[in-house]
Amino acid sequence: MNSTLHIPKAEIHVHLEATITPSLCRKFAERNKVKLSADIFGSEYAYQWEDFYDFIKRYDIVTSVIHTPEDYYELTYEYLKECASHNVLYVEAMVSSTHAKAKGMTYHSFLDSVHQASLDAERDFGIVSRYLMNGIRHLGAESVQVTAEEVLSNPHPALVGFGLAGDELHFPPHLFTKTFDMLKQESYPITVHAGEWDGPENIRNAIHLLHPTRLGHGVRSIEDLDLVKEIIDKDIVLETCPTSNIATKIYDNYKTHPVKKLHDLGVRVTVNSDDPPFFNATIQGEYEAMAGIGFSENELASMTRNAIKSSFLEEDKKIKILTKLD
Repeated sequence: MNSTLHIPKAEIHVHLEATITPSLCRKFAERNKVKLSADIFGSEYAYQWEDFYDFIKRYDIVTSVIHTPEDYYELTYEYLKECASHNVLYVEAMVSSTHAKAKGMTYHSFLDSVHQASLDAERDFGIVSRYLMNGIRHLGAESVQVTAEEVLSNPHPALVGFGLAGDELHFPPHLFTKTFDMLKQESYPITVHAGEWDGPENIRNAIHLLHPTRLGHGVRSIEDLDLVKEIIDKDIVLETCPTSNIATKIYDNYKTHPVKKLHDLGVRVTVNSDDPPFFNATIQGEYEAMAGIGFSENELASMTRNAIKSSFLEEDKKIKILTKLD
């Protein structure tokens, strides 16, 4: 199963809170005195859930055990350590200050811990990482605006961009134009979840109204070839998450997933693990699965290159990693 282990990898679409493994979840639950019901755990590696809304519910339960900056440190360090063992050179993970604050942490205390863990992981394993702050759609436009204002007025060395996540079906792009116009005006890098649950119309709206250079998922653009052409023309990179889309039943299997078709049409794609233990996914597994549906070694390496080039990492660091890749 390790035929792609030697290929250098990068990941730019993963929710940090959702990288928590079942063993870490149990450890934090005990440490923070949280009672968990046993039916959450599917296996040593993964959680179990029934459908998308059950997944959302269990996601909240599982991540509710993360209470302290110390938890954030351990969570970050453990994930980066695992990625490094899969030959991952760079990780750009999404974080949520709304989660941290709900648990009584401050903006700086949780980010400082994440940053310290990333520095320690870089020292110990050579893996580089940066972070994107997510605004959460279903908490409403005001919440997303406040989160973005806080990011802009508190520059942090760990943070390199802003994302929009959450319920895309009920909270479409037009609700968030004020925030994303502000981010664009400040030249702050933007990525937006679109085209996972919702079709081409909302992807087009996300592109036109929210100014992203990358789209989280974006795969349902395949349903409208004019939109695919626009994505190519605007050089928008797709952060695809095939295993995630199959787990949530958007597609039946890797063969029917449009990632290969989009790539062959000329879209710059990347593959990512999204919420790893919820989908029994790893970044190594994504590259394996892509090799299984016909991506060549060169094409897999080009995905890594796409991820690093389109990342929001500082330019000099980016060039260093790209040099490693070549």
